[in-house]
Parts: sequence; C-alpha cells; structure tokens
Amino acid sequence: MTGAKAFDGFPGISKGTAVPNMFFTAILPNMKEPGELLAFLWTLRLVQEQRGEARFVSAAELWAHDGARESFTAIGGGEAGLIRGLTACTQAGALLTLELQGPDGNEYVYFINNPGSREAVMRARAGELALRPATIAVLPPLETRPGIFRMYEEHVGTITPFVGERLIAASEAYSLEWIERAFREAAELNVRNWRYVERTLERWAEEGTPNEQARRPAREAPGQPASARSGYSVRDR
Repeated sequence: MTGAKAFDGFPGISKGTAVPNMFFTAILPNMKEPGELLAFLWTLRLVQEQRGEARFVSAAELWAHDGARESFTAIGGGEAGLIRGLTACTQAGALLTLELQGPDGNEYVYFINNPGSREAVMRARAGELALRPATIAVLPPLETRPGIFRMYEEHVGTITPFVGERLIAASEAYSLEWIERAFREAAELNVRNWRYVERTLERWAEEGTPNEQARRPAREAPGQPASARSGYSVRDR
C-alpha cells in the first residue's frame, strides 16, 4: 500500500458483508494462495448484495467489478488467479458451481455453499428454475455429483425439487457412511424408494445401526421385525 492515501477508519454505521464463522476454521486454514481468499470474499460480497432465491456470480462479473479486479491485480495473480481461486474454493466446498448453456455460449456461475444455494442449484438442474433468461443448467457427469444426489439417481431416479429438499436435509443430518449403507440395504431388498432409505436413517438415529444394536440390549419386543420398528415394509413401496 506504499503511496496510497492513509485510511481514516471505518464509519460507525456502514454496510457489511457477513462471513460465516465456519469459514475461519474449515476453509481459511487450508487456503494456499491469496487468490483463493479473494475469490471467496468477493463472491460473498457480490451475492450478498443480490436479492432473490438464487444468488450467484460469474467470473466475468467478478472481474468487471473495479474493486475485485484491482485486488486480484495487486495480490491475487490477475484474472488467471481469479479463475484458480474460484476453482480451489469449489473443490474445497466453500463455493458451488453450475454450468449454464445459452445462446451466447456456456458460462460457469458460482454460489456460496449454503442451504439456499444448494436448493437453487438442484432446482436449476431439474429444470424448475432458470438462472438466466434462455439458459439451461448443464448436468455434470454422474460420478462428480454430490454423494447423496448421485446415490438417489442411481437407486431411485430423477430428483424433483421436493425430493431435493429432503436429500439436502438428510445430507446435513446423517453421515455419508450411514447414507451409503441405507441405500445399499434398500438395493439389496430391491426397494427403489427414498422413503425406505429415510426411515432407515431415522431408525438408526434412534436405535443405532445394526452393529451398534448388537452390542447393547434390544429396546423392542423379542421377535419384532425391523420393518415393524421402522413403520415401513417392502410391501409399502
């Protein structure tokens, strides 16, 4: 900042950008370059200035912002540093990205990874939400989609907005290991139904997984079948 005018201090009341506390413990310690920090902070700043159910920004929009461009030019590696930073933040899970296909070509847009953004991305991929006029969301390869979404598509079928909300809630409530086991159990019984998986997870949360149940006294009456405990049977599908 050599040669720059001395900063007089922040005013008592001013606009602010809210940074989630988890950023400082889960994301910031793993960042390797200044461009990664700048990419996250500028994306956060610009999307928080927006209104609506889907808040996102493209790399071109970030670079067009005078403050962001000056920041990246000074310490973030320029426009290439911006792209590297967005990519790194996406790989770290701090940002979500979605490819849009339109009459003027394809572009990637970026969201802060929070429940509202996850729902917006899911709805855009399902064709329920147009993020820009005359554009559609490009579905990523199946193997690169988030675990619970990939497993649902493999075992059940197309994700609707309603189901997407349930999947998001389940991914936040249960570990990926439990979710994988529940889908595997459903597949072994040839049950192509999310409700069976959901109730299995709910049962495990209350009673423990089968391995955990074997290590402690049973809570239900002897001989009571698992389907009765969960309130669901294969016939329910």
